[in-house]
Amino acid sequence: MNKKIILFFLLVFPVLCPFAQNGKKELATNAKTNSTATDLNAYFKSVKWRNIGPFRGGRSVCATGVVGDITTYYMGTTGGGLWKTEDMGLTWKNISDGFFKTGSVGAIAVAESDPNVVYVGMGEHAVRGVMTHHGDGVYKSTDAGKTWKKIGLDLTQHISRIAVHPKDPNVVFVAAQGALYSNSKERGVYKSVDGGTTWANVLFVDDKTGCVELSMDMNNPRILYAAMNEYGRLPWKVISGGAGSGLYKSTDAGATWKKIQNGLPKELGKMAIAVCRSNSEKVYVLVESDSDKELGGLFVSTNAGEKWTRVTNDHRLIQRAWYYIELFTDPNNENTVYVLSAPALRSEDGGKTWENLSGTHGDFHDLWINPNNSKNMVIADDGGAGVSVNYGKSWSTQSNMPTAQFYRINVDNLFPYNIYAGQQDNSTVKIASRELASGGITTESWTSSAGGESAFLAFDPNDPRYVLGGSYQGTIEALDTKANAATNIMTAPIQYLGMDAKDIKYRYNWNAPIIWSKHEPNTYYHGAQLLLKTTDMGVTWKEVSLDLTRNEKSKQGKGGGPYTNEAVGAENYGTLSYVIESPYEKGVIWTGSDDGLVHVTRDGGATWQNVTPAGLQECLINAIEVSPHDKSVAYIATTRYKFNDHAPGLYKTTDYGKTWNKIIAGIPNNAFTRVVREDDRRKDLLFAGTEIGMFISWNGGKEWSPFQLNLPVTPITDLRIHQNNLIASTSGRSFWVLDDLDLFRQYKSDAPSLTLFQPTPTVIVNGSSELDRTSDDFDGTHPYRGINPATGVVMYYQLPELKGSELITLEIKDSQGNVVRTFSSQRDTTSVSYAGAPPTDPTLSKS
Repeated sequence: MNKKIILFFLLVFPVLCPFAQNGKKELATNAKTNSTATDLNAYFKSVKWRNIGPFRGGRSVCATGVVGDITTYYMGTTGGGLWKTEDMGLTWKNISDGFFKTGSVGAIAVAESDPNVVYVGMGEHAVRGVMTHHGDGVYKSTDAGKTWKKIGLDLTQHISRIAVHPKDPNVVFVAAQGALYSNSKERGVYKSVDGGTTWANVLFVDDKTGCVELSMDMNNPRILYAAMNEYGRLPWKVISGGAGSGLYKSTDAGATWKKIQNGLPKELGKMAIAVCRSNSEKVYVLVESDSDKELGGLFVSTNAGEKWTRVTNDHRLIQRAWYYIELFTDPNNENTVYVLSAPALRSEDGGKTWENLSGTHGDFHDLWINPNNSKNMVIADDGGAGVSVNYGKSWSTQSNMPTAQFYRINVDNLFPYNIYAGQQDNSTVKIASRELASGGITTESWTSSAGGESAFLAFDPNDPRYVLGGSYQGTIEALDTKANAATNIMTAPIQYLGMDAKDIKYRYNWNAPIIWSKHEPNTYYHGAQLLLKTTDMGVTWKEVSLDLTRNEKSKQGKGGGPYTNEAVGAENYGTLSYVIESPYEKGVIWTGSDDGLVHVTRDGGATWQNVTPAGLQECLINAIEVSPHDKSVAYIATTRYKFNDHAPGLYKTTDYGKTWNKIIAGIPNNAFTRVVREDDRRKDLLFAGTEIGMFISWNGGKEWSPFQLNLPVTPITDLRIHQNNLIASTSGRSFWVLDDLDLFRQYKSDAPSLTLFQPTPTVIVNGSSELDRTSDDFDGTHPYRGINPATGVVMYYQLPELKGSELITLEIKDSQGNVVRTFSSQRDTTSVSYAGAPPTDPTLSKS
């Protein structure tokens, strides 16, 4: 039997790349050659995605320390999995890769009685309309995170808190918010007495109400307090509060519950509750209520919840309640209270006065305070996690976490080329694809660019001096990178914050499209509910379409309710979500809307055709791709996750949208799709990015196979094919690059058993990379910086199954046929190692 394998060989030039040469090494993979899903990942195992950063933390909504170990902490990220530090935050390492099936973590708990026992609840609890990801239940480790086991509650989707009995690690309670975009029964409070083997739903209100906070009396763990909130989202509105919301207490370990609302307002939304470890009679609750009537605020009980008294209605404590409302008490001082909101606030007089804690990112979501030392804590916010040992005076850095959430990719044509994108909860980023004269990509190779967190970025890729980047509600920043100066431009400079969407002249998506025109000089397009065009850098704008959305006024009201409005525009609906100008044909522009319509113009906007696929349900058109091989061929990536439908939705047209075919065979039903791209060299070679990873098709989408390789499980938000690279932006793991696209362009399932693949043309550079000395086990990451591409010629070859005594030889010849290098599978036994000695030639692998 012929067993085909693909091997990696790095040819470096010892004079020009001595650092790379020192570590050159062969790489091989054993796998059968066929097109089945599992075999593709195994067959191409030697090919590596590389994480390039940036190392600037993304959102974390949960973090915890370990009682008795001041050096160890855990951080849960939104899309990036679970991370652990054992040096007080100097270095963080992902410990969920290879175990977790989803990437968004909502809660972490370490058993105080056994620090080896760690529970993790999936699905973030600060539920945004964008960049929020559902989970798949609870995972457990019994070896402090070395290995993990799934233990159930798969359908809870969003978990807000886990509480573990202080003396028995097998007794655990889970606060489940439940599905965000639909009603469901899998919500409330769950209890296990056997370490998660079995679960009981001990508190359930209704199918719209979930548990947003759970507090255990650590002096008497039979006593629990639960905050329940009627919550959810529509694509156009966030809902927080209603008849189902309430505050509950159990005194019998969850067997029975009673409401404890004496002194609280009738109108209840999201709440946070915390019982004082230093005095079990004292309990605080932070309440969202009717903001117009000023009914919310911080309340306190001095009799274990029997009666409540409001301490303050300070707006800082309850602003943007659906996103914040986090409350914690000092385990050693009943009068020291923390409230996490846009700022982190601390009161040392029971909530009467407050001070800001600074030194980390901002927008705070979780806090763990060491019960043995109140000066030691870990905080989770929109920039990651930070550790303090001095009462919050200073914190560990958040610039050592490659956990950024990015939206849309753009690239320039420089060398090295740069990647541009908006980072959620931060600025935009421009980062180099490699760093010259360096071993990896550091902070020297990236900077901020134009616009804000939700930006599309647009520029001339051959001369990216001027960059246009979007921001909230239609604002655009125009950046002159040479002058290092910027100004804001806007079609209609009006302050739209807080307005009903139906009253806004131009409705913009949170991630509003901005594109540069390849065919018209100095021309940019901006998508609202219609398409806008400027030819003078935003001084004037012209409408070049009518409304290209469904324009349903019933879905254009306030962004939040019933008690708290949402003002920044993320809930604007009936907007353009994607715009692309055909790179191959002047005057052809495609648009997609967030309510499921596709339009195309072939005359520069003079006329438009609605080419929405027949029968397409209301959905988000998240990406459009025009084929590089046929200008009439286009692809769309759609998703209905905001209707709690996680099925994939990819479509292809071959006639400018007159007819469409759905192309999802092979993509799992839970892998909703965000993007599809076609290779610019090999026709019908497609790549799809989904909520749970990457997929590849060799035949124009007729069949798909998983294409994860070493890429972690994380939502893929965008893809770009550029300069023989495949670039992926992620929601939680920053940017990843696959350098070896030429290999996939040459791949054939029926290739001869002996095949040498044509190497990609290589630029000789100084510097080095881990990929110069890679191995099957290399995961494509570095703890402090991004990974450079290999600094030599990478050669892949395929061999039949060989006998142990058989030798293979590789000769490298110049253009005249002269042999310049020879490599063999037989190791050089005469090579001697000494200080300053030249490196031994690599040995070709046969298996």
